[in-house]
Amino acid sequence: EEDGPGYDFSVLLISYHKTGHDLGEDLVDYIKYEFPGPNAPHLTEYGNKSPLKHRRHPAKTPCARIHLETGSIMVQHAPDLFCTPGELAQILLLGGDRHFVGDRGVKVVHLVRNPFEMAVSNYHYHTQVPPPEPWVNKQNPCDIEYAEDAITDTYPEMILPTLSKMKYASLNNLEFGGQPLLTRDEFDMITHDCLSLYQTKKKLKRASLLDHLMNYDAPEGLRLATAEMMVQGYHNGGDILRMANNMVKLKQASMKVASHGDKFQGKELRVYTMSLDDFIERPAEMAYKFFDFVVDNDGTDELRTKKEGVARRYEQYYEKKMKKGSRHITHGKNRNSEELKEYLRQDPVFGPPMGKIESLVEMCLAESRG
Repeated sequence: EEDGPGYDFSVLLISYHKTGHDLGEDLVDYIKYEFPGPNAPHLTEYGNKSPLKHRRHPAKTPCARIHLETGSIMVQHAPDLFCTPGELAQILLLGGDRHFVGDRGVKVVHLVRNPFEMAVSNYHYHTQVPPPEPWVNKQNPCDIEYAEDAITDTYPEMILPTLSKMKYASLNNLEFGGQPLLTRDEFDMITHDCLSLYQTKKKLKRASLLDHLMNYDAPEGLRLATAEMMVQGYHNGGDILRMANNMVKLKQASMKVASHGDKFQGKELRVYTMSLDDFIERPAEMAYKFFDFVVDNDGTDELRTKKEGVARRYEQYYEKKMKKGSRHITHGKNRNSEELKEYLRQDPVFGPPMGKIESLVEMCLAESRG
């Protein structure tokens, strides 16, 4: 091990589609330019880009290999964390590229979102003209196959080992009214709903997902777009369930590290769950909390005052971005958002599983908010 850079943690910021991908990169840029000293992490030679280009991982331990470096901060979009909690802790704390003397572990900032907000934002985002992302012209939203190197399973086979529990001891014994967080029947009902909508109408027999979203009325289009966010697990889809899986798995891994510290060289795994919805409502407050978690405190009023000032500057930047307009920001642009969220809540296919994931999100956020 080499002598360290001064900052003795690796920082990993995880986001998903419509939970704050651009937000994560903005926050990392603020760390780079506003906190260049030894109290904060630095960017690697790759900048604020992902330390993992693909979700590649070997079949034996199906977790993304995230190559971290002591003293660095990186953004990772939607990693697959399907291995055991112990394996995940091993990958994060003892894997990676460069560990320096005095490495204390990993700080994870997990950007999540209420699943109903996430689904409606996703629908509005992909029905913009012209389409903001080309994959909606190619992807089958109902394809549940999962193929990664030696793995050729289906997405439910990857996701259900974590999500099919009745109760989670790692989450203060969180329960879901005597039901698992997600059942195979619930997954299959969403898939069947997707298949009933995709390429079943005469004029849409050979149409793309985008064509469907542009031709269906809002409820049908929303159901199809949300199904893609739930069951299409390998390409650009499945992030609502992936987010839920990763919330549970990161919590389990942090508890494993806390109770078996000797196995991980005494290192720490700190997980801080933050919500894009909170950043939208209270940008300065949430930016300060992010900076306070990431940037080491030196006990001086000067550093606290600086964090407060940088947080206010972030708020000003965000407000300008909102006024200027960004295709990635859909909040506040569509009058039917509340109506569509209520439609999903009442829908017998999507409402129950998404409601349980909503409880999971609130539980994790409440724990981080203190």
